[in-house]
Amino acid sequence: MGRARALVAHHHLRLDVAERSLTAEPQTGYALSYPLFGDDLKPAARRFAVAETLSHLERLAREGRALRIEADGVVTYTRPS
Repeated sequence: MGRARALVAHHHLRLDVAERSLTAEPQTGYALSYPLFGDDLKPAARRFAVAETLSHLERLAREGRALRIEADGVVTYTRPS
């Protein structure tokens, strides 16, 4: 049970970091993966970081904590106004 609680706490922490990374300017999941995972990742690790970042951003958007914008085939995220 302790491990499960630790995982849930870590998930909430990462959601908060993702939310704090949002700005008024639209940013892609790729761009937002840098504040969450740093800039010292190999390409394969960056792909996993982007996927994890997108998962957090989609959750934030569902909860109203992020605004998801899709235009011309590009999805970006901003702070809700």
